[in-house]
Amino acid sequence: MAAALLSLPLLCEAVGRAHPALPTSAPAARRRIPSPPAALDVSRLPRLDWSCVDAAFLITCPETDGSNRRVDRAMAMLDAIGLSSRTEVREFARDDEDRVRGCYSSHIAILEEAARRFPAGEPCNVLVLEDNLSISPRISQDTLNAVDTFIREGTRKGGADEADLLHLAYIMYVPGLSVERLADEEHIVRLRCDADSVLGTTAYIATRRGLDAILAEHARTGFKDAIPNVMARLFPSSRYAAFPMPLHRAATVKSLVNSQLDSLRALIFQPQVYTQWERSLVGTGVSTNVLFPTLVVLVLLGTLAGGGSVASAVAASARGENVNLVFPAIGATIFTFSLGVLGYGLALAPKPPSTVNVAEAAE
Repeated sequence: MAAALLSLPLLCEAVGRAHPALPTSAPAARRRIPSPPAALDVSRLPRLDWSCVDAAFLITCPETDGSNRRVDRAMAMLDAIGLSSRTEVREFARDDEDRVRGCYSSHIAILEEAARRFPAGEPCNVLVLEDNLSISPRISQDTLNAVDTFIREGTRKGGADEADLLHLAYIMYVPGLSVERLADEEHIVRLRCDADSVLGTTAYIATRRGLDAILAEHARTGFKDAIPNVMARLFPSSRYAAFPMPLHRAATVKSLVNSQLDSLRALIFQPQVYTQWERSLVGTGVSTNVLFPTLVVLVLLGTLAGGGSVASAVAASARGENVNLVFPAIGATIFTFSLGVLGYGLALAPKPPSTVNVAEAAE
């Protein structure tokens, strides 16, 4: 439950994006690539070969005055890693009446465009990006090569390891998620999910099978739910991810929906944090339903132990003993800060969807 509550506000921002207006921008190959913002250092990013994807689209929502600093920032980063020439920007007007519907519609529009471009039944790997992306410090050509080999071999075999979606970025702080190592695969992991494991849509590759499945579900039901929820239901065991993640949701890009959570995102979406959590998920193979409560208990015990050490040291110092208060104080501060971050996320989390729906029905 704690993991579910903490994940909800993080995902709400990812599902409130765009209105299903027609794309208005030109492909990025004909678009001027802006200079990186002064605060964005791209000098150390590697230029990579992205032949693992057949098409790439970037979803964005311009400001009402036509400016779009978010897409300028994203394209500068994509240019630095060699992806801008393959990336086509698609702009959508914001759907302020229902931003969940807006996000859903923008992704469906991209997948429909890809389906028209590639003949029915023809294999294709379509990369879909959102303009709040960032580049992971662990991005590498070896990982992209592994993605290319895994997807194309799986498509040829048509076996159990054929991926519907392969995430280049995903939100790991969600309930019901476990990450499974694959035999003979250093850079590919399987994401085992339940219906609550809405991993976000910052960066994913849809294969032909995944693309067709999403569009078939859309044709059957239309818009009923957020696009990450649709993916969670359709692909409980056929979603994979690159390891380490090449991309991630940016920590410093402001939310279009839940700005009150920007401070929390700025902490837990930092590379120093998410890379350690990623290593823990992959290394243990344990579900977040177990790993997250364990983390909370350990942090709580560390806070209590740190506080006890400080109290003991203060008491000893009062008796005239020569004690070092620095290290106990530092440890207690770190654990208390970590506990505060977790509590902050839980305090700001919205009600679970089932609770909200019951309340609405009662009214």
